[in-house]
Amino acid sequence: MKVLLINPPYPFEESPTPPFGIMSLAAFIREKGIEVSIEDYIIAPYTRERAKRVVEDFRPDIIGATGVTMNIKRSLEILEDYKAVAPMSFTVLGGPHVTFDAEDILGRNPFVDGVVRGEGELTLLELTESLGRKEDLSGILGMSYRSGGSIVHNQTRPFIEDINILPYPARDLVELNKYKAMGFPINMVTSRGCPHKCIFCVGSKMVGRKVRYFDVKRVVDEFEMLSKMGFNQINIVDDLFTSHKNRCIAICDEIVKRGIEHPWTAFARVDTVSKDLLTAMKKAGCSMLCFGIESGNQEILDTIKKKITLEKCRQAVDLCNETGIAPMASYILGLPGETAETIRTTMDFARSLTPHYGYHILAPFPGTEVREMCDLYGLRILTSDWDRYDANQCVADTGLVPYQEIDEIVAEFNAGIKRYVESAIRRKEAGESLSPSDEDMIKKLSSFFVVKDIIMKELVESYRGLNGGAGKNEILDDFSAYVSSSTGHPGGITREIIENLVGMKALALSEKEGAARVTWN
Repeated sequence: MKVLLINPPYPFEESPTPPFGIMSLAAFIREKGIEVSIEDYIIAPYTRERAKRVVEDFRPDIIGATGVTMNIKRSLEILEDYKAVAPMSFTVLGGPHVTFDAEDILGRNPFVDGVVRGEGELTLLELTESLGRKEDLSGILGMSYRSGGSIVHNQTRPFIEDINILPYPARDLVELNKYKAMGFPINMVTSRGCPHKCIFCVGSKMVGRKVRYFDVKRVVDEFEMLSKMGFNQINIVDDLFTSHKNRCIAICDEIVKRGIEHPWTAFARVDTVSKDLLTAMKKAGCSMLCFGIESGNQEILDTIKKKITLEKCRQAVDLCNETGIAPMASYILGLPGETAETIRTTMDFARSLTPHYGYHILAPFPGTEVREMCDLYGLRILTSDWDRYDANQCVADTGLVPYQEIDEIVAEFNAGIKRYVESAIRRKEAGESLSPSDEDMIKKLSSFFVVKDIIMKELVESYRGLNGGAGKNEILDDFSAYVSSSTGHPGGITREIIENLVGMKALALSEKEGAARVTWN
């Protein structure tokens, strides 16, 4: 059996990381002898011609795609294209959106043959085995599919009890160097599960309320491996990395013991941090902790079942500042009970707490309590156009403040950031001296836009190279000129960025068939 896994496009502006979920699926089924390929359309442009070429080359038996709510429509469009060129392949979707929207997905999209609900490793493996034996799908827990003109939802699969049976994600199937070139971090998990029941989140439904842990040695082995890949940062993306204090400290102590020095970040709750824990994390290289604070109004926090207090928020941020870890706070506007007054309170609280903060707007995703019980929470769902569920615009109305005002507040906040960046660029162009942080910001932005064009225009792949024997500087000059003429970016900046990409080993210079070329490493 051959399985093709598809990662649909996702905005570069959202700082995507390598597709952890499908890399984990790929690693697990590959270990069982199944041939797997990944098409990652975050760092490769999607076209129907490419889909046809992939199918002709790989000839997959199963074509699977993932997607979150905001890109599920694009995921469906791509899967439909693949089904058209590979009608005999079994097409399947997985991920948080389809887990809680399987009935509608199968009902509206005849080109989708099945949905994998919840954790996918065991379900996808059993699907490949059943299809290989030409058996029906009735015995596969966690599967939804059509049978006899009806949609069937098999019993929910229990969560994997011991996640240490899972291999490291198949990162070798993804062009990691393109993510590295963009300046994006690389991610890893040390556990699965979230013990909390916030009404706006499907985390505990998707991966369970019981937190299941990878062994400390395995965690640090993987961390050490990632630290040698040249990424500027490792993100630990557990729902709640700090859920088990002693284990967190054990991980940090082992990182220090091995002499691994690499910056990393994690997610935490304000009621799970202490001075000794944060001290250990800082010593192990933690540079930033992200807290979902959500609101500056205690009544709203109680309504959404966050189970934290504003005082705990202040204490956690103070502890971070005291131990040298930058605290990042995120807030959600438009939660149940939101009024013009509570918005002002939240914004005042955010400004007073930490300079590192941001706003999103409530997106009631399928499976969330706030969507399933919207009447109880006084919310009116404005649309089920999933493209609008990017958490940057209102898709629900509290009835207590015009939703257009919330849109304007978040738009103005984001516009303020943009104006600051544009002002810094103008000052630099005028010859003014900038702060080191502003200089670094502009340098990273310049690199971001140049590299984005190199990737999405496939300029490395289309570059013809020079005659064999050309020196390094000659190749870099020629390729930089090619990129500059193809994109309009200034030649000097482009040359500097490309040389930096070679230095970080994202790009390589090679000679093939008598021509000196530039390739992705």
